[in-house]
Amino acid sequence: MAGRSFQDLLRFLMLLLLCAKPGLGSVTGCIERERQALLRFKHGLVDDFGFLSSWGDDNRDCCRWRGVQCSNQSGHTIMVHLLAPPNEEYDEYGINQSLRGNISPLLLELEHLTHLDLSCNEFEGRHIPPFLGSLSRMQYLNLSQANLAQTVPTQLGNLSNLLSLDLSDNYLNFGNLEWLSGLSSLRHLDLSGNQLQGSIPDTVGKMVLLSHLDLSHNQLQGSIPDTIGKMALLSHLDLSHNQLQGSIPDTVGKMVLLSHLDLSHNQLQGSIPDTIGKMVLLSHLDLSHNQLQGSIPDTIGKMALLSHLDLSHNQLQGSIPDTVGKMVLLSHLDLSVNKLKGLIPDTFGSILSLAYLGLPDNQLEGEIPKFFGRSLVRLDLSFNQLDGLIPDIVGNMDSLEEFSLSHRIIFKMRFQNP
Repeated sequence: MAGRSFQDLLRFLMLLLLCAKPGLGSVTGCIERERQALLRFKHGLVDDFGFLSSWGDDNRDCCRWRGVQCSNQSGHTIMVHLLAPPNEEYDEYGINQSLRGNISPLLLELEHLTHLDLSCNEFEGRHIPPFLGSLSRMQYLNLSQANLAQTVPTQLGNLSNLLSLDLSDNYLNFGNLEWLSGLSSLRHLDLSGNQLQGSIPDTVGKMVLLSHLDLSHNQLQGSIPDTIGKMALLSHLDLSHNQLQGSIPDTVGKMVLLSHLDLSHNQLQGSIPDTIGKMVLLSHLDLSHNQLQGSIPDTIGKMALLSHLDLSHNQLQGSIPDTVGKMVLLSHLDLSVNKLKGLIPDTFGSILSLAYLGLPDNQLEGEIPKFFGRSLVRLDLSFNQLDGLIPDIVGNMDSLEEFSLSHRIIFKMRFQNP
């Protein structure tokens, strides 16, 4: 899933700080009380691979320790960044390099902590400790992919200065999400890949400063609330792989800054709202694997920056609008497994960047158009009612690797650079 997300930017800035030359990040040296707290915090962890080998009495300045950043002015610890190293970089045998153990309340001694990243570690099904909600200066909290379980403590709602919260890819239950209303400064929220149940609370729609919201791969039910349209600053919204029902609210058109929208793999019904064309900055739109009906709105052609469009596996009817040809930046277009009728628009020839065009399992008629973009790698027109000859231009597409027609593959070509 376009530009760098808010969290990616934060990580980039943190890495710049952590990669700075020793000494530049610490003018006064670290605070002794905080150094002792970090040492005791380390003792609660199992570090089989020496990730924290620089944390010791022989290295008095904790501001030089791996994953620790201090304030230039005060020497207080402001960042603890213990993201587990990638296996491919540190372990040729594929053994997990992560830290294990407890998230100790000794972190409370770090009263000036603004960034805490313990992602990709192994906390063996332990819960998120409630004391983290007392780190009032916290701006960035990442506990993703850390094998955390049980219910998320509501005390996290006390972090009113928090800008980014990532709890994705754990085994977490969330209970009542009303505590999110306390995160009044939040810009980035990722709760994907957990056990989030029930409906999307209205509280989420009131988080008007959010630019990134990912609740995908959960067990959410109910409808998408109309209040989601109030999140006018959203650039990334992913609600895919849930059990959401009802229709796509017209209010989605109010999210005019959105660049990524994924509502795929739900049980959404009704038609695609005409207001979707108001999201003119959208580059990725995936509504596939739902039960959407009606026709593809002509307004879809107003999204001139779209590069990925997937409306496959729905019950869409009518013809493919000619306005699709106005989306000249499209590289991926999948309208397969619908009930679309009529001709394949000649305007597809205007989409010069198109690499994948999937139209199988529809009721399309007529001849195969004589013009397609020269960038096509895969062209699938199978299981339709097309007739006529295969245009010569298809055989002249040097980039084409696979061309499917009817119920069998007519061409399957592989080209290699000389």
